Amino acid sequence: MGERHLCNDKNFDEIKVGDKVEFYENIDMNRHVKFRDLFEDFSPVHNDKFIAKRTNYDDVIGYGFMLNGFLSRLYGEYLPGGTSICIKQESNFRRAFYIGDTVKIVGKVINKIESTKFLVIETKMYRNSDELIFTGKGIVQIIFDNFNSIK
Repeated sequence: MGERHLCNDKNFDEIKVGDKVEFYENIDMNRHVKFRDLFEDFSPVHNDKFIAKRTNYDDVIGYGFMLNGFLSRLYGEYLPGGTSICIKQESNFRRAFYIGDTVKIVGKVINKIESTKFLVIETKMYRNSDELIFTGKGIVQIIFDNFNSIK
């Protein structure tokens, strides 16, 4: 795999309440199967069309915890990016998503705690850009104030 480059190398003081980022991820069958196989979750609601059609869903639904995985990318590459760790994550799975959907991931800084270098980040995700499927709040701590200073 190739090396990824950080999209944000701001130090704590440069990050402001109200800073916001968004990016998009496509949920294809390959990604769905990789998640299933990695975590060994073969639940019928995620893998059996016949069972899924007997529920309130039209098709097999995507794995909700895959959405949490996108938060790792949000915090690690975009907001704040660099050398930060997630201390706490609140996750609310509001609606289902499906294979073939595009998920928009949005993060917005809603608070900064100077003494601990914690950022409180509101997270939302949308199915096909407009249907809210996830809300949450993360607390992220910046470990190093400037990623480039440790290279």
